[in-house]
Parts: sequence; C-alpha cells; structure tokens
Amino acid sequence: MDYNKAYGSIAVLEVEIRTFANEGYAVKYDFGRKVISWRDNYMWNNNFTRSISDDKMKLIKEKLPESGMLEWMKGYEMGMTDEFGDKTVVPGEWSIKVEFDDKTKLVAGAEQHFPKKWKNLKTLIEQTTGCSFLLR
Repeated sequence: MDYNKAYGSIAVLEVEIRTFANEGYAVKYDFGRKVISWRDNYMWNNNFTRSISDDKMKLIKEKLPESGMLEWMKGYEMGMTDEFGDKTVVPGEWSIKVEFDDKTKLVAGAEQHFPKKWKNLKTLIEQTTGCSFLLR
C-alpha cells in the first residue's frame, strides 16, 4: 500500500473509543461532504454534526499522515499488535474504519491495546472537533 497516496484518498474516517460499559465517543469525518459528526455516549445532548472548515481540512491533511494511522491499522490487521501497540491499563477499546475513494475499506481495533502513536490521532481529533477524546 502506498500510504502517501492512501491518506489523500480517504473518503470517510470513523474513530470510536468506548469503555466496557459501552460509554465513550465516536467521530466520523465525511471528507466528500466536508462534515464532522460527533457522538457522545456519556451525554446524548453533546452530539453534533457540523461542517469541516478549510482551516480544519488543511490541518487534517497535514497531521493525519503524521499520525501513522494507516500504517498501524494495517499492522493491527496483520496481528502485529506488539510492534505497533502497547498494552495499557485503560479499561476500554478503540476501533477505526476507513473508506477510500474507490470504496475499499480498512478496519482495525483492539481492547486495552492502544497504538503507540494513539496520542497523535487523539490530538488531531480534539483539535478538529473541540471536544476531549478521552475515556472517563
């Protein structure tokens, strides 16, 4: 997979974190429609859908490849969790779904085994949504 090209062809990105009690957050970026959707499973009245500004789109295009997200997603898909992740005491799980322009998909996730570069993606989500993306 040519990762440089792949980041530019992401059409939809969905990232979710949740506790074992099914509390947490989900964010969906629809780049074709330029829309962010946020779901807060702690407080339903914090849910929203809003447009992605040009500044935020520029930030995403710059920072998403720096997060290494596609590389570690592929690593998790291939079972290389020790190389790309760290076992944590965080009582939760993460999942990511990526749909590319050609409709192909990449899906990854794990319980209590967060990627080493998770903070990079978490920070980008927080910068583009204005919300904390941390399990309570």
